Amino acid sequence: MAEWVHAAERAYVAVATGGATLPSAPSSPRALAAAGAVASHYLAVGTPRSIALVGGEDAVHSLVAHRTWFNPTDIRCTSGSVAAMVGGRFVPLAEALTADIVCIHVAMPLAASQLRRGTHVNALASVELDEELQKLATIVDEPKGLPAMAAGLVDGRQLDELTVFVAGDASIAAAALAQLEP
Repeated sequence: MAEWVHAAERAYVAVATGGATLPSAPSSPRALAAAGAVASHYLAVGTPRSIALVGGEDAVHSLVAHRTWFNPTDIRCTSGSVAAMVGGRFVPLAEALTADIVCIHVAMPLAASQLRRGTHVNALASVELDEELQKLATIVDEPKGLPAMAAGLVDGRQLDELTVFVAGDASIAAAALAQLEP
């Protein structure tokens, strides 16, 4: 269990309920991963069996963070070195994008036609969503949407819709993680 992920979730709840003003802190791969894992907790299918790590070594943090709540049996990686580090499968991008949870750590365009129904995407880098995906998906951002969801003020996933979390700089998670460091 990753305490740093729970710290990020607590920070989101505190922000939504007016219980905290967090100092600014620089973003980091762990902060982005924590934000993505919290988003997946509320937006992914109930028992995700597959997770995709799109990008380089920073993506490893996403798997560690997601294991706070999930135990995916199918780990798909678009990098051979990441696949070797996490015991996952090296797959083409097209196969990675059909996982239950997709964590994107590289700038890229993303089209609705590349995803299957029910997929949750964590856009942890600059991901350009096509017009159709913007219309079809439930899109949640870090500064407003995720805190309200973590606090139970708004609902997460409803059925088998596409969901997308846009992390931005994950400033809330970054501030929470900075407070954990001595």
